[in-house]
Amino acid sequence: MMQPGSSKTLLVVDSCPETQALTLEQAKARGLSVITAPDPHGAMAMLNMTVPDVVLSDLCLPERTGLAMIHEIRRRCSQTVLIAMAEQGNDATMLEALRAGAIDFLHKPIMGAQLGTALDRALQAIPQTFKDVPGIEHVEYRLVIGTDPAHVEACVSWLIEKTAMRLPEIQRLHLRATLIELILNAVEHGSLEIFYQEKHEALGHDRYDTLIAERRRNPRFATRRVIVRTCYDKAARSTRYTITDEGTGFKWDRFLTRSDEPCDSCDANGRGVFLAKAFFPDLTYNERGTEVTFSVPLP
Repeated sequence: MMQPGSSKTLLVVDSCPETQALTLEQAKARGLSVITAPDPHGAMAMLNMTVPDVVLSDLCLPERTGLAMIHEIRRRCSQTVLIAMAEQGNDATMLEALRAGAIDFLHKPIMGAQLGTALDRALQAIPQTFKDVPGIEHVEYRLVIGTDPAHVEACVSWLIEKTAMRLPEIQRLHLRATLIELILNAVEHGSLEIFYQEKHEALGHDRYDTLIAERRRNPRFATRRVIVRTCYDKAARSTRYTITDEGTGFKWDRFLTRSDEPCDSCDANGRGVFLAKAFFPDLTYNERGTEVTFSVPLP
């Protein structure tokens, strides 16, 4: 059962008016909000705007696009629960859908009781997050990250999986790009004090990895870390991300309004900071430039 006051979303991918009407009836009885798409193209457009909790989709679409869509939804929305539908006799299609990640399979034409039971199972299968638990007002994560740039993307993927999977995909992409940029800046330019020109010269001579290894062995930098803190605020309906390095800081203020000025050889990559500010307008640094904070509004 859903928690009181919670609102879950069902995406129906089917052009049949009868199926849509029956689904709306069963979904309404369970407190589900329903959005519809006539085909996979429409469904993918919906995923750019919202992440549904449950997807109910017909698979008998031209050129096997229904199965391809199931694979794509599973890739893009790992926590969404999938229910597949197809005409009687499509046992091979049923097996493929289940292997692709669907938890249930309905033969068409579907009956109300059959669909209702499938929706009940889907609601039970939706992963519960802290947003669904009454009484939880804040949730915080604190990550301590080492100074190997090669590990940054894996850390960001874990963080998004834990804190942002319910965001629309375009917002997740912006968040991922921003976190990677800001954490890499904190690692390279902050804690390891590898500045813009120094990094690009190393890349040009194919010795970037050597530069990183040398800097990490240096006693001055060897124990430095980057701290990433994430705070979900239920009342504010936002998640705040704060990234702190142990470097000497930099002159950050002009980067948030810069355009085509050349980067200073002792600064971080200003274009990356400017792009992050465009995605998340409240982004700001502390006075020294060793800590950056921004927030992500929740749908």
